[in-house]
Amino acid sequence: MVLALARAELKLLLRNKTVAVSSLLMPILVGLWSGHTLPDDAPPQAWAITLSIQLLMVLGFTVYFAATAALAARREDRYLKRLRSGEASDVVILAGLLTPVVLLGVLQAVLMLIISMSAGAPAPRPLPNLAALVLGIGLCLAAGVATSGRTSSSEQAQITTLPLFLGLMGGVLVAIVGPMWLLLPGGGVGGLLHHALTGDGDALTSSASLLVWIALFALLAKAWFRWEPR
Repeated sequence: MVLALARAELKLLLRNKTVAVSSLLMPILVGLWSGHTLPDDAPPQAWAITLSIQLLMVLGFTVYFAATAALAARREDRYLKRLRSGEASDVVILAGLLTPVVLLGVLQAVLMLIISMSAGAPAPRPLPNLAALVLGIGLCLAAGVATSGRTSSSEQAQITTLPLFLGLMGGVLVAIVGPMWLLLPGGGVGGLLHHALTGDGDALTSSASLLVWIALFALLAKAWFRWEPR
């Protein structure tokens, strides 16, 4: 059931030009640009900033924005209501609808890393790099479900997702300014990638920051998410 829903959702996702361009084309363009703007002898700290920008763009556009827009659109056309009237549980429905954005996010994140490494980036430490991806996806999924409850259409998602998107991109500042920026939603991702590239920073603190944000948005998702239009 999850796979069937995921296949159908992927087709719908790619048909929406706004979502398709924002979630697929934009991160790739930013990744190509940021991965080839540093010199070959750039230090690991510079690459930590670049990889943070790349991953946070993927998480912000491909996962968070796409999840918000897709769930809002499916609710407003009563697709969610029809699915819920069947045998599938709420968890199965959400898993099926959100699987495409997760898969696209993982594929793009891997592509961004390959681009950067081909341009001279050092190989990041596997565990903090993987933690940044997994926990970042968890954060953006929970936030997407929550934000969709305050979004009436896929077009409006461009506005309702903007505050958190800025909070995600603020995570880049962890590698520039310091750990105080871990208080932002994207700070944990930036902190983990900074640790993965340079060895500096505390991976546990960064992970804890992300887990707190995931828990917060999970609570908001439970309170805000709606299956039917108002």
